[in-house]
Amino acid sequence: MSIFTIVSIVIPVVLASSIPPILQHCGYAHERRYRWLLYLACGLFFISWYVPSPLIDGQDTAFNTHFIGGGIFTGCLWLYLKHALGWHRYWLVEAFSLFALVSALGCMNELFELLVAKTGVAHLSLDDTNWDIAANTAGALLVWLVSLGAAGWQRIVRRDT
Repeated sequence: MSIFTIVSIVIPVVLASSIPPILQHCGYAHERRYRWLLYLACGLFFISWYVPSPLIDGQDTAFNTHFIGGGIFTGCLWLYLKHALGWHRYWLVEAFSLFALVSALGCMNELFELLVAKTGVAHLSLDDTNWDIAANTAGALLVWLVSLGAAGWQRIVRRDT
């Protein structure tokens, strides 16, 4: 079993089994209402490892893995935490907080890839870091735009009823 198969299973299981009890212990009992976002994030993370990615400029990349399992995953995780914690701020502050989270997790991932490559655990090309960062950011941006659209739609529906 490769290190990446292990990661694709362990990370979602650890997150899905540890975050809800931590939030409940800290008094955020209503997190259960938004837990589906956490489960969606974890499912996307798992699936992303098995989705083929395109060649970009003739270079083999992990673009779809990072777009889905980096950006969209982080966006769904951020939405879960935002709602579970009752954290609602000005849209620009929320956008920057999502960008900070996707950047931090992306940086941790790139450091993990460097460690795996340099220790010989797996053969990895470290030449696609720029595409990885772009894919992570694009996936998170997509989730943020969809959440803004959904919030706007909810306001319209409430106004009409």
